[in-house]
Parts: sequence; C-alpha cells; structure tokens
Amino acid sequence: MYRACKIILHLAFCILLYCALCYTVHLNAATADFVLDTIVVVAKDGSVPSAPSQTTIVYQQLAVSPIETPRDLSSSVPNLVMPAYGSAMTSAIYVRGIGSRLDQPVIQISIDGIPVLDKNAFDADLLDLRHASFKPGPQGTLYGRNSMGGVLELTTFQPMDVSTWSVRASVGYSTANTVDARASVYHRPKPSFAYSIGVLYGRTDGFYTNAYTGKLIDGNNHASGRFVMQFKPNERWLITTTTMGSYITQGAFPYALARSRVIAYNSPTGYERLLLSQSLRAIYQREGYHLELVGTYQFLADHMLMDQDYTPRDIFTLEQTQRQHNAYIDAILHGESPVPWYSYSVGLTGFMKANTMSAPVTFLREGIESVILTNANKGIHTAFPEDSLEITNETIAIPSDFQFLNLAGALYHVSRFKPVRGLTIDVGLRADVEYSAMDYRSSAALNYRMTAYMSEPEPYHIGMKGFRSQTHLTLLPNVHLQYDWHNLSLYATAARGSKAGGYNPQIFSTIMQTRLMNALMQEMGVSLVPNEDGIDYSSADITAYKPETAWSCELGTRWTALKPSMTQPHHRLSVAALAFYTDVTNQQVTVFPSGQTTGRMMANAAHTRSAGAETQLNYRYLTPHWLVLLHAAYGFTDARFIAFNNGLGVYDGKLVPYAPQHTMAVQATGQYTFNAAWSLSLTATTHGQGRIYWDEANTQEQPYYQLLDLSANLTWRMVTLQLYARNIVGTKYDVFYFVSMDNAFLQAAPPRQIGLNLKLIL
Repeated sequence: MYRACKIILHLAFCILLYCALCYTVHLNAATADFVLDTIVVVAKDGSVPSAPSQTTIVYQQLAVSPIETPRDLSSSVPNLVMPAYGSAMTSAIYVRGIGSRLDQPVIQISIDGIPVLDKNAFDADLLDLRHASFKPGPQGTLYGRNSMGGVLELTTFQPMDVSTWSVRASVGYSTANTVDARASVYHRPKPSFAYSIGVLYGRTDGFYTNAYTGKLIDGNNHASGRFVMQFKPNERWLITTTTMGSYITQGAFPYALARSRVIAYNSPTGYERLLLSQSLRAIYQREGYHLELVGTYQFLADHMLMDQDYTPRDIFTLEQTQRQHNAYIDAILHGESPVPWYSYSVGLTGFMKANTMSAPVTFLREGIESVILTNANKGIHTAFPEDSLEITNETIAIPSDFQFLNLAGALYHVSRFKPVRGLTIDVGLRADVEYSAMDYRSSAALNYRMTAYMSEPEPYHIGMKGFRSQTHLTLLPNVHLQYDWHNLSLYATAARGSKAGGYNPQIFSTIMQTRLMNALMQEMGVSLVPNEDGIDYSSADITAYKPETAWSCELGTRWTALKPSMTQPHHRLSVAALAFYTDVTNQQVTVFPSGQTTGRMMANAAHTRSAGAETQLNYRYLTPHWLVLLHAAYGFTDARFIAFNNGLGVYDGKLVPYAPQHTMAVQATGQYTFNAAWSLSLTATTHGQGRIYWDEANTQEQPYYQLLDLSANLTWRMVTLQLYARNIVGTKYDVFYFVSMDNAFLQAAPPRQIGLNLKLIL
C-alpha cells in the first residue's frame, strides 16, 4: 500500500503539472500579444484588506535590514519566537505559548501562495523578499493542519512585476568570515509571458568552538536557486510555475555543559540537506468569482551526525538520514451571490508525505558500561549481589529503519455575511481526515556473559519489527465578527486549530536498549528496575502521539489615521490592540527520559491554557525628501499547564517551557533623499524576549533580555551600500537549555555581528 500510494500520487501530480504547462504554453502562443493587467492576487481568505490582528512587514522595512530567513522576521511579530539552535533542521517555533521542537510545527509558512510542507525546510534562505505578513491564532479553517498558531505568508518579487528587464544583485561580508552573494534576472519578453532566474551562495566559519578539538563547529556552506515562469494567456488567467532548489552543509549542535559553559565532545557532528520543489499556481478571476489552484511536489533529503551525549566521553552517537516526498494540492473558489450581502469560499485539499528514514544509534564502550550495564546490573544485584552481566563488545550498533506515510484530505467552506453597513460575519468549517502510519525495523547484536554460570561470552541478537497506524478526523470551525466604522475596526474571533499527530522515532534507541536488557536479565530470572517516570520504554506504542487541538478566542481593535495630500506631508498611523485566550488539549511536549537513558520522545500533555495581549503601532511620514517609518510591537503571554503529570512530577499551574512571557520590538527608520540620485537611511531596531523557563518545574530560566541592531543604507541611483550591526552592545543570553542523561546543556547566543552589503537594482 505504501509504495502504491507513492507511485499513484507522484504520477497524478506529474500528469497534472505537465497538462497545465502544455495548456498554458498553448494559450500563450495563441494570445501572446494580448494582456490586461487587472488581475488582483488576493489572500486565501478572499479579501484584499489585512486582517486587524495581522502583522505586515512591507518592502521598505525589509530593505533597510538584512533579512535572510523567516527567522529574521519573527522578532517584529508579537508573541512569535523562532530561536536559532541546533541545526537548520531544528526550526523550533513558539507563538502565544504553544509550539514544539520536534516533528509538527505550530505555524504554517507559505511562499508566494505555496506552503512549505515540512518543518525541516523552514530554515531556508529567502530570495528577493518584498512583503511578509503574519496572521496569528488558529487559521485551520482555511489553511488546515499545523496552522494552529498562525500563518506566515511571504511574497517575493515576480517576473510579471517588471516591464521588460530587471537585475537584482548583492554581495555581503560580515563577522566570522561570513559571505553572502545573490543575483536575480527578471525578463518579460512579451506582455503575456515573463520569467526569472535567481541564485544565491553563502558561507561562514561559525561562532562556536569545540574545546575538545580546538576547532569551530558551526560553520556552513549553502546555495540555492529559483526559476519562475508566469503566463497571462488572457485577461482572466495568471499561471505561475516555480522550480526551487537549495543545499546546505553545516556543523551543528553547539551544546555546552551548563555548569562549565564549555562545548567539548569527541565525535563528529553535522547536518546536510537538499531541498527540491516544483510548484504550480493558477488563478482565474472574473466578475462574480475567483478560483485558485495550487499544486506542489517537494523533496527533502538530509543527513545528520550527532554526538548524542555531547561530552568527550565515548558513550553513544546517532546518524540519521531521510528521503522525504511531499505532495499537496488545493483548490479554492471565492464566489459572490446575487445578493450583495453574501459571499462564500469553498475549497478542497489533498496532502501526502512519504518518508524513508534510517536512524542507527551506536553505543561506544563507555556507553555500554554506564548506560546498558549499569542499569542492567542494578536489577541483577538485587537478586545476585556477587554476579553481573558482562558485555565484551567495544561498540554496539542499533540500526533502526522506518517508513512513514501521511495521507490527508480536507473539505472546507467559509460564508461571509454583511447584513448591515460596516458589519462582516465570517462563519467557516473544515473537515480534515488524516491517516498516519509507521513501518519499523530495529535490531541489536552483542557478545555477553553472565558471571553466575557462563565461562565464555556468547553471541546474542534481538530484533523487532512492526507496523503502527492511526486515523483522525478533525473539525475546525471558525467564527469572525468585524465592525468597521470610518477608520476604526472592532472584531471578535473564535476558532479551533490543530497540530497533526504522528510517530516519533527518536526514542527507538531507548526502546531497543530496554528490550535488550530485559531479554538478557530474563536469562537469570531477574526483572529490570522500573524507570523513575513509570513509562514502559520497551514498547513501540510510546512513539505515537495524538493531534494537538486548541480553541482560541480573540478580541481586538485597529485604528488607522490616513491623511494623504499632494502638497502637504503624508501621514499614516495605525494602532492595534488585542487580547486572546487559548485552551489546548493534548499539547505535544518534548520529553527526555529520566536517568541514564537515551533518546527523546513526543508526549501529549493533558491540558494547557494561554492568555495574553498584543499591541502594535505603525507610523509612516512621507514628504518629497523625507520618509520616516516606525514599527512597535509588544506581546504578553501567560501559558500554563492545567493538568500535566509526566511520571516525574505534577506540573499543574506551572508555566509552559520554551515560550517567552514577553516579546517586544521597536524599529525606527529615517530616510532622506538629497536629489534624484542620492539618499541615506538610518535604522535602529531593538527587540527582546523573556522570561523563558527551560523546564516544566520552572526551576531553570532565561531572564528577559534586549538586543540592539543598527543599519545604515547609502544609495546612489541603483546602487546601495549597507552597513549593519546585530546585537551591537554584545548582550549575552542563552537560546536553548535541556537535560539529557542527568547532564544539563545549553547553547549560548552568538556574539555581536557586523557586516557590509553592496546591492544593485537595475
């Protein structure tokens, strides 16, 4: 079934894409000289205006600061945190008190209307970004799975944005021998056809030194490219095909022992990833309705090496590879009715993810002694104080191979009512069905001796294989009321969101370790001492976790003052404020097993709730010579466990770890245009977050910290010289903390960074 589903869906998608391309090329050839530039690309909710709670970052803001990945945008959004730790695979995200480090993300990211289908691909370079917006709160009715915390929509420059030719290029150099170079060419040979080609390359030596080897461990090299074609066969159609690819190889996991704050481990670590994507987006618009069709195939191949004890000791290592195929199709129709007070949106979505993973764990000699034999002999000595288990191997390999399959389908509908002037009521419902399955195979082999009755070691082999599956139906309703009066908007929203369930293979080393010790000890009629947390780590059942769901209510307002004038200065001021309450069931929490055990797993906390507030201010002042931009945002979140017992403690009432209580950002830009050729802009950005608790018991924390970034842009005609500094005052803080094998580890933030960019736009 697994292979059949993959083959059928791959063929169906390729046929659909090929037919669409052939059809558009045919129409383009037939109508090459006719074009009408009236197509408006609207948001998925069918409305051009921004939602009142939405954070929008326009091109002027993006141009004055170096923006390379989605993470660079997160500090401008209240209560949204995308910390950088571990590797490009980690991509942890927290918003309004919810999120996780493993597996399913809490937000969805889309680029030019195409969703990024796996969290492992979130930390990737952005090329020619021109607009970004974040819609907070559950967006599941329109966007489906893994949009429980919101949707980050990114828009890049497109070929149809130019009249004939355009070239965009930049080269930059910064701290740690960091180089960034990128170039794009946009060409529109006919009014009905345009294309673009863009490439980028970057590298860095890194910031963190491994004291054991004396070498930097987080350097990287990365490159990516994009090819876009756009067709306007007539005044109603806009068809875009996008081919993208990226590659990164990097050092990874600069985790230091918390007590010494020194990084020191002896086994190699690193991460390597290849991403490929082919997408098709077709928009058809005519009076009365608007149709959008999206299809994408995305391939991810990666390879990770990890010294999993993060110390100079020879305990154990992990190597993981993935080959992941993702496919997604979505069709949404926005329609108007004969009556002016009603409109609707209806859509159909299909999704597939097929992942082949290999994750072998190798126990080295010290690991055999401290992890396997210590735990096993603890039980043996309760019955036979003078006897022990001996293992003669220098290493024990535990190969684990997996096949994961996710199939999902959804039908959704939103009705929009405007019963009286100024009042808008949106009522929507989405029905999501998702099937997830795991086919697994793992084994271990060693030579052992029981001193009680064996004179020579004997070989022993243990294996396990099996299949697990689960199916979930999730209903995601949404009700939104908004009243607009002049420049004031008042709104209330109630919505349900979800984060998909699945299987976590990273605990399999613990499962095999436990089964191996149980089997060997049964030879002597001795039972293994139970784990402190009471969890049965010998069963594959612990790899499963259920979907996380949340009900969220939000009340807010936005006021906009707009005073345009041809002769007087142009002012625009927007102020927004909101309060939210989110009730989360089955919240997914990363759990590290207690004691000298390995691995980590995803577990469902029983019940949590988040309450908080957000406020934003945006101001723009424009004269023939001056442009002033001001953005300020503040978010407060109080996220607590209502009921959570992980076997080690009861954490009811404790704050949820990793989610900051406060976030704040202020960005001020002043730009002066001397004449038609010269302009100068200065930008100061300060942003901070905290307090962040690192554990469920709230005993370890990162206090609130504030950073200051500066940038200056000097422009002469089409050339811009940009000088920037990140964390210019050198604030020291930690971005990650965890406990594994009874040791506490942390990752400190990178130091101050200073850089120079040279940009060209023709």
